[in-house]
Amino acid sequence: MTPEKLFFTRLRSEWKFKYSDLSLVIDWTVVLYFIIPGIIIAGFCYLRLWSQLPPWAADIPIEIPLLLLFLYSWTGTIRLFLEEADQLFLLQRKEWVQWIMICGIAYSAVCTLLTTLLIITILAPFLHQGCGLSIKQLTLLLVITFLFKLNIGLIKQFISLRLASRTEKITFIILFISTLLLFIKDVPLLIDNFLLGWACCLLLSLSLLLLSKIRLEIRGTFFDDIERENRERLKYADFILKASGVNIKKPNPKRKKPVFYSRFNHLFKERTTANTLVEVCIKTFLRNINNLSAYMALVLLGILYMSTPNWTVAIFWPFIAFSFAMLIKSNYDEVITSDYLKLFQWKHEDKKTAARKSILILSTPGFLIISSVLGFCLFEWMGLFAALPVGLLMNYFVAKIVY
Repeated sequence: MTPEKLFFTRLRSEWKFKYSDLSLVIDWTVVLYFIIPGIIIAGFCYLRLWSQLPPWAADIPIEIPLLLLFLYSWTGTIRLFLEEADQLFLLQRKEWVQWIMICGIAYSAVCTLLTTLLIITILAPFLHQGCGLSIKQLTLLLVITFLFKLNIGLIKQFISLRLASRTEKITFIILFISTLLLFIKDVPLLIDNFLLGWACCLLLSLSLLLLSKIRLEIRGTFFDDIERENRERLKYADFILKASGVNIKKPNPKRKKPVFYSRFNHLFKERTTANTLVEVCIKTFLRNINNLSAYMALVLLGILYMSTPNWTVAIFWPFIAFSFAMLIKSNYDEVITSDYLKLFQWKHEDKKTAARKSILILSTPGFLIISSVLGFCLFEWMGLFAALPVGLLMNYFVAKIVY
């Protein structure tokens, strides 16, 4: 037995496990009547895109496909293929552990290359005909996205391994915003200048080698690596369970002192049942770093999209209001169905009023910022002030529609 053979044994075991998961929901009838016809129809639609794009994609700005590529780059992680039993048998043989980790990083790179190639192939008609990119530019974009995703995957691991929970979330937000702006603004310049673009690829390759070397030399992260590997190994099974209606709630880490509303202060002078529920929803939302991260990301994406001085972006304006409302509605549903609040008898009208009020209060600041950006881009300062009351009115009706 060699470390390479041990790695491939673990890889085959994982693929067998994934196949057994998929075989629970996909049989020959699903493949014959749904998957194969779907692939054929998708293939014909894809070939048709190369001959003629739909009208809405004729002059698509390059920032939209770049945004999709950036979001794709933030998915997934770098696999190491370590297991719990390694602490008994392999930790004494550091060369074996290092070789398994090297094989895991190489395997992650191959998977990343294939998925990046697939994403670029899907977006190729829009990039080639809608944005005017040549085949050479598409190839350069493929290499940049591939290297960027691997670097981001390793950097995210370093942050998770070295920083505490609260600092980790804040660092992730800062890294997400800064790399998003960097990717959206600089990639068009890189693919227009081949010399500069390939020099950037060389720099990303060197940084990838350096980050990989540092990752292999880190010590004291065995149990964190095992937890991440188990999470990646079971993510398909978790997805299948959630799709089947089985939702296993994960315990959220509780801070001793929340960032917002650390003291028990009332938000409303009028003490009613609905106001009490609104207070609980608002405090729960603002104390959860995941909710705040999603909220800030939605605000940032809305600003980037609405900053395009084009009337077509106004069509998606109401959908952003719905996105805010659905984000807050999911938080409200989780709060109202919590074990503690289910101990009390709440009237349907009070829950409905509290839901609408919570959605309106929490979604208004972010949506008004996006609305002001849209108004300013279309009509400058006059549009900025005019968009505020219109945005507030739209947000009010969306809150009533959603709940």
